[in-house]
Amino acid sequence: MSAEVQTIRQGLSLRGIPSSAREPVIGFALIILVWELIARFFIEFPVLLPSPVVVWGALTENWSLYLRETGYTMFEVLFGFVAGFLLGFLSAVGIFYSPLLRRFLYPVLLGARIVPKAAFVPLFVIWFGIGVSSKVALASFGIFFLVLVQTLLGFRGLGPELVELGRSLHMSERLMFVKMRLPAALPAMMVGVKLSITYALTLVVVAEMAIASNGVGWVIIEARARFQTAEMLAGIVMVAVAGLFLYELGGWIERRTTFWNVDERP
Repeated sequence: MSAEVQTIRQGLSLRGIPSSAREPVIGFALIILVWELIARFFIEFPVLLPSPVVVWGALTENWSLYLRETGYTMFEVLFGFVAGFLLGFLSAVGIFYSPLLRRFLYPVLLGARIVPKAAFVPLFVIWFGIGVSSKVALASFGIFFLVLVQTLLGFRGLGPELVELGRSLHMSERLMFVKMRLPAALPAMMVGVKLSITYALTLVVVAEMAIASNGVGWVIIEARARFQTAEMLAGIVMVAVAGLFLYELGGWIERRTTFWNVDERP
């Protein structure tokens, strides 16, 4: 055990690690160390909680499988994200400019937003089958509501004084939308993007665990059927890595689209 602790200390002492990342790295190393101690000294049957070394071995032994199936999941997530974002954005524009849609359709959409999206999995199987289309549709469905609500929030955030300024300059509504409403709505929209892109991963993995024969969710379920706990945890690790990548992707999109709003970001 002393050798493992020494290895962790040496890794943390690397000067190549940025100062902003040192605390998360230390926290991650402590979690791995505590996990190793619990698995080694407090778990009688390794099948209940394999050690990090065993999980890493399962991951490296089947690396091509995990990489391929995670890539399959990421394709579904990104495809569903693009479709859901476009649908949510266009719906928000329509509801914002149409009093009829705002009165009759928006309350119904808010009511549907409350229902957990995983409850729709059986319906989406009936409607779209068990292939890629059902998982993409489910991800788009979940993303749609987040983007819709955040976009409407952003549109309404434009101050009345700016609206009056635009009208005093005889700006058309189309020009006001492009030059004023859309830039004002972008920070709120990007919050929806960062939330929805990781939420899409959750929905796709849940759908894969229920109906699919591909994807990292399917790998986890197959490992569970054989009581291969290490392989299940390796799949969960890949889901976590994919989630971090998607979150960083959302942050990159936010930085590229709202570069003037840097000081207000967390």
